[in-house]
Amino acid sequence: MNVSASLLPAVVRPAVEDRHWLSSDHCADTVLDLLGTLGWALVDTPEANVHAMSPDGRV
Repeated sequence: MNVSASLLPAVVRPAVEDRHWLSSDHCADTVLDLLGTLGWALVDTPEANVHAMSPDGRV
């Protein structure tokens, strides 16, 4: 089956410069704060692991 490129979703990749905040201090707090704000359920364990579940429960 051939699919026209115009029917496929566009792949958007941010520039590397836009991702500096992801590893600036090698801490996940910024990302976890963002997920919490977006409604993700977050649970941390005594072993310092973090588990996250999306609002719809699929991820």
